[in-house]
This record gives sequence, C-alpha cells and structure tokens, in this order.
Amino acid sequence: MGFRDWMKNRLSREHSGKVLILGLDSAGKTTLTRFLKLGSFQETSPTIGQNIEVFKTSGWNITAIDVAGQRHFRFLWSSHYPGTNGVVFVVDAADVFRFEEARAVIVEHVLENEYLRGVPVLILANKQDIPGAVHASTLIQALGLHEELTDHTFQVFGCSVLHGEGVHEGLDWLVDTME
Repeated sequence: MGFRDWMKNRLSREHSGKVLILGLDSAGKTTLTRFLKLGSFQETSPTIGQNIEVFKTSGWNITAIDVAGQRHFRFLWSSHYPGTNGVVFVVDAADVFRFEEARAVIVEHVLENEYLRGVPVLILANKQDIPGAVHASTLIQALGLHEELTDHTFQVFGCSVLHGEGVHEGLDWLVDTME
C-alpha cells in the first residue's frame, strides 16, 4: 500500500472513543453533553448519577459520559476511568468563589489519577457570556494549576455552552489529540 492509499484509509476510517465530562456541579457539563449530541442548547436539570450520550464528530464515534459533579456523587467518577480516551473538565469561569474547589477536584480526580495518565485533558472555561468570567488565557493561573499540568497534554478553551461558542473548537482539539 502506497502513502496515498495509507492516508486515504487513515482519514476515511472512523474511530471510537470514550470521553469523560467532569467538573463541579452547575459548571455546565450536562448542557455541554446535550449540546454535543443535539447541536443546540437544551434546558437541563442537575444530574443525579450520570448521563451517557453518543455522537459523531471529526470522524469519531464518541461515547460521552457526563457524571454528576456534586461532592456526594464524585465516587461514581472512578468507575468510568478505565478505557477513557479523553477528559473534558468544565469550569464555571464566572464562579471565582469555587475555583479552589475546582482546583482540588481536578488535581485529585484527573491529574493525579493513574488511569488517566497520558489521557489528554480539555479544560473548558464555560460561561464566557457572563460578565466577569475569567478568560481561558488566565484560567490556569486563576486555578493555580500551572505546576500540576506540566506532565499532561492539555488545552484550555473559553466557551459559552449556552450560545455554542468555543465548544466545537475545544472538542476538535481533544479528538485531534486523542488520535
């Protein structure tokens, strides 16, 4: 098989992957998951347990697992770690009072997790449509994560899931990195 045939085969085949969508409660995880599945904003209610959605993007069949972010549901996260191809950690960039909690959660459950070692991490600075939201370019410093992320492939994107801004750009980065 020549290079041209190899490239055509590589570009035309579909991949399958599992993406965990994590973050604190009310960050926008379920809204994001529904947006990715349906292509538009949908009203949601707080997740109890988990939501699983399957959708296609950029040649990938993605199984997205959105797990409840409330403290008393975080024990459920660990059952989904094995076999994960990518993590989306959603931060409510307008809720600066919860940045310390968000930092502790991403460090404990994602960055220090042996099952997620080597898995690319997309951090979404959600709710950019709200005045006072911390911009993606400064979120890592605002969360105090600049040292913890040195051993991880990660990217931060600003987004507004409500308006669909920045969502596809972030997801495109994630699936490109998963390959």
